Amino acid sequence: MNIADLKDKNIVIWGTGREGKAAEAFIRSRLPTAAISFVDEASGEDISGVVKAADVIVKSPGVSLYHPLLQGRNVTSLMNLWFAEGTKAKTICITGTKGKSTTSALLEHVLSEMGYTTAAVGNIGVPVSEAPAGAEYLIIETSSYQAANFDGECDVGVVTSLFQEHLDWHKDVETYQRDKINLLNHARIRIVHPQVVETGIDLPKGTIVCKPVAETIPNEYLSRPHNLNNVAIALEVIRALGLDVAAAIAAMKDFKGLPHRQQELGTKDSVLYVDDSIATTPQAAMAAMDVYKGRPVTLIVGGYDRGVDYAPLVEYIRKSRNLLVVGLGPSGRRILQDVPGEPVGTMKEAVQKAKAGTPSGGVILLSPAAPSFGLFRDYIERGEAFAKESGF
Repeated sequence: MNIADLKDKNIVIWGTGREGKAAEAFIRSRLPTAAISFVDEASGEDISGVVKAADVIVKSPGVSLYHPLLQGRNVTSLMNLWFAEGTKAKTICITGTKGKSTTSALLEHVLSEMGYTTAAVGNIGVPVSEAPAGAEYLIIETSSYQAANFDGECDVGVVTSLFQEHLDWHKDVETYQRDKINLLNHARIRIVHPQVVETGIDLPKGTIVCKPVAETIPNEYLSRPHNLNNVAIALEVIRALGLDVAAAIAAMKDFKGLPHRQQELGTKDSVLYVDDSIATTPQAAMAAMDVYKGRPVTLIVGGYDRGVDYAPLVEYIRKSRNLLVVGLGPSGRRILQDVPGEPVGTMKEAVQKAKAGTPSGGVILLSPAAPSFGLFRDYIERGEAFAKESGF
């Protein structure tokens, strides 16, 4: 579907955030007199009548494709409308349970350092319709929500990992994985990490499985085992594009990483504080703890409970030495049913308990393995609260 197909249609944009407003601006730039209405369930109003009267619904990413009001309806997205317009830039769409933001930012950094006009857009914070004109490469971070009904065609499609997440949106693990893989069905070049293959999911013919990093990476942060996965994917994209791998590795030297992703805030009273608020899965929390093996670690874990399997994290905690667990929110309480620790109700309490229990030379690590909903607006607010209570 392209914007011309919306002419004389009753258009409803579901979502009043940045993506919804960007969708309106994009449509009106082509159809100034388009009939557009907004709905948002968060308003508390009954939106069913407006949605049912729509000819076309432009869905924001946070709205589940499987919402009862969308079944059997004509649904599209800003991303689909934008791709239908066409672009001269090479488009690299990156999705995955974990690693998509860091991989997107890393590729944007590397390509820019190599002298190409590059921008990172999409789920990373800039609507795709606001991509700068004249870019040679566009790195489009793509959430599972956006991948689920993507019907455009990108130059390179990437899946970084597949773990359990967003099951409340996608209904079950199988649907979640299928929705992620849908991105590859709409890509000229398809790249996945080996972990994706290990899930046993069917992949499109010709999918490239990225190689382990054999080269020395001139960057301590990127050389951590968890981040080497992101490096491996980035280098596979560079190879697929026919670009200089050695130049790409050299360009990684000054990459600083993104906030709230194993971000070392600093040291106070000989204790290191690390903000890994973006960690919303057990696997991400385990990867963060792996970085600090050999040091006493206090893990602040928990948040909204959407029913993921915490057995791998519980087993990891049980096998760890010098590890104190502080449990926050409903999922924190669930984890503490199986491992000893300190239950708390607020970030202030969590940091106080962590300070009291962490010895000199130790690490206080916020790596929640859960979403922030119910306690914080998002992972950014959660990370900022941790930094504030920690004195940074």
